[in-house]
Amino acid sequence: MRLATSLSLSLVIALLSCGGAGPEPTAPAVDEVLDRLLVYTVNYPLAYFAARLGGDHVEVVFPAPPGEDPAFWSPDPETIAAYQGADVILLNGAGYAKWVERATLPSSKLVDTSAGFEDRYIELTGTVTHSHGPEGDHEHGGWAFTTWLDLNLAVEQARSVADSLSSKIPTAAAEIEERFTSLETDLMALDARFAAAAETIGSEPLLFSHPVYQYFIHHYELNGHEIHWEPDVEPDGKMWSELAHIQDHNTARWMLWEGDPLETSVASLDERGISSVVFSPCANPPEEDDWMTVMTANAEALETIAATHR
Repeated sequence: MRLATSLSLSLVIALLSCGGAGPEPTAPAVDEVLDRLLVYTVNYPLAYFAARLGGDHVEVVFPAPPGEDPAFWSPDPETIAAYQGADVILLNGAGYAKWVERATLPSSKLVDTSAGFEDRYIELTGTVTHSHGPEGDHEHGGWAFTTWLDLNLAVEQARSVADSLSSKIPTAAAEIEERFTSLETDLMALDARFAAAAETIGSEPLLFSHPVYQYFIHHYELNGHEIHWEPDVEPDGKMWSELAHIQDHNTARWMLWEGDPLETSVASLDERGISSVVFSPCANPPEEDDWMTVMTANAEALETIAATHR
């Protein structure tokens, strides 16, 4: 485990480097020392779960830079070394963060949080390659990996995190279990909101701006069609033509975006009878608030669509 003390390193250096006979440096008192579990994660949802479950017993690090999709991000050697030095490395599974397959990470520290539901992975049909953001070209193929958008699977991932932390910090197991119960309650309350809104929406066609909503669409039984539009990129003529082709057999009135879309995109969609809402997978930390706040906003977005049916 990583040892953190309230005595700053700079103070120690000052005491040791001052000339003359100074007071002997003393070890910090027992209550000034906190033994914390160092936890590294491959995405923000797992970082949120670990921090909420572990509390003061853990130091959680999710090192992917802002603006990069952690599913396709590749850490540099220094960052991989930092992962190797962690006490626990939380993986999402289902092919998420493919760099893990190429890196040498201590197997005893790895926790695949979705291993318990491998039989429920959604296999992708076909492979789509496209480019956006600093990570450049990448493929959507193999298994769908945004598992946490099915909040029942998110509970199972949180359960895996709780069990791994409890096994490493047995003296905090009761506290971690209490925290898990609170997190599970919050997740199931959101799940109920998603389910109720989805039931009201029924079979109405919905457009999703990116192919990362498979578990969400499947679990909540939505009639979703995923396309490949980036919120911060102006759609070109080819993309509008493809949308027109989709509209020939898909009368969707709503587009769910993974991030805030350009105003021009929203206006052009509105001219075609398609309204826009943001439904963020929240794989990266939001600029404000936290993962639960973003998921609550997602529930409100889905309820906005459902309200048009009342």
